[in-house]
Amino acid sequence: GPPLAAPRRPGLARFIERAPAFQWQQEQLLPGADIQNNPFRDLAMQRNPDSPHTFVKYLAARGGLTEYLHLNTKFPLRREYSAYLAWVAEAFRDRVDYGRSAAHLSLVEGEDGSELFRVETDDGGRYLARSISLGTGRSPRIPYVFQKGLGESVFHSTRYLSSIERYKDKAIRVAVVGASQSAIEIILDLLGRPNVRQVTSVHRGIGFRLKDTSPYSRQVFLPEFVDYFHPLPSARKRQLRDELRSINYAACDQDVIDRLVGAQREFDLSGSDRLVMRPFREAVVSRPHGEGLRMVLRDINHLTEETLDADVVVLATGFRDFGGEPGDEPYHPLLEGIAHRLPLDEDGSPVVARDYSIELKTEAGTPRPLKVYLNGLCEASHGMGDAGALAMLSVRATDIVDSLLRHETRESEPLLAAGTTP
Repeated sequence: GPPLAAPRRPGLARFIERAPAFQWQQEQLLPGADIQNNPFRDLAMQRNPDSPHTFVKYLAARGGLTEYLHLNTKFPLRREYSAYLAWVAEAFRDRVDYGRSAAHLSLVEGEDGSELFRVETDDGGRYLARSISLGTGRSPRIPYVFQKGLGESVFHSTRYLSSIERYKDKAIRVAVVGASQSAIEIILDLLGRPNVRQVTSVHRGIGFRLKDTSPYSRQVFLPEFVDYFHPLPSARKRQLRDELRSINYAACDQDVIDRLVGAQREFDLSGSDRLVMRPFREAVVSRPHGEGLRMVLRDINHLTEETLDADVVVLATGFRDFGGEPGDEPYHPLLEGIAHRLPLDEDGSPVVARDYSIELKTEAGTPRPLKVYLNGLCEASHGMGDAGALAMLSVRATDIVDSLLRHETRESEPLLAAGTTP
């Protein structure tokens, strides 16, 4: 994505972005989908209401402020907010190297004998920096049974639109695994596609649960909650995250639940099996069958099994955390080249400071510890507000930039190199 906080000394930051141009949730810009976040908690408003990069300034610049206010809508469409983010990104285009993917991170010796980070890209590019910030997003969570079958017909929700478009001229049956907001939005989109003969919703719970949207619960998206959460022991952090799970995970907004229930009732009244619900089920086998796939679903309570045939499987199964729990990964794959220098906690996860930095273990004679910053990758250490929540973008970026400026030692050294987004 775009640099969310420009450094106060221009020219010392460089951003590396895999995509050929700015994009945000490109694979999930579905008709009617909104952002579920107060639009004025944007890239800059909380940090600086007078910034030229606020959502209000965007609306005013395109002559759409009066029209937007007239709509009296709680949340803007995802497509509109994506356009706002792209508008901001355009102002920083000269600092971003688009179409380059960070492939390897290592440590090298600088001309003065001090250590530097080296970022190598997939096209042979090389960058040197005193500090690195990774804003890559977490790795998709792929259930074990589907890991070997990923491809054109089995894919994660982060690849939804481009993948499903390949089937627009073919009659298909689709299974959607998961009970998240993304899952229900994808099901509604599939039901609006004439070529989709049947949609089967597979999830381990009773169905699509209502998201906890109480202002008291949503305090998890405030900076004050990060201050409260970060010092807790790892075990207590895990317990608290489980208790608060329905605020952001395996839960949906009322409007999409109402739309799906209405569609299901229409199908029931007409005797149609176009929408099939399979609650309390998990896939235990997935294998090719004809031109599609055959899955074995197990009822997690009765332990009975049934088969389900589908042409396409969409995995709306979320993302992997950093930690020692089943399905977690110990750290972001891009950190593999410096893993031997990462300080680890009792779970084997990197120790991340409140300012989102990991201070590398020093060796004898090291003048100043190098730091790598994790931007949007710290849910396990900083709480749910770090799980891609738009509400935290500007304040988190401020924390990172303030920390970078506090720890710099020479005006000539590079401050920041950003990672790629998925």
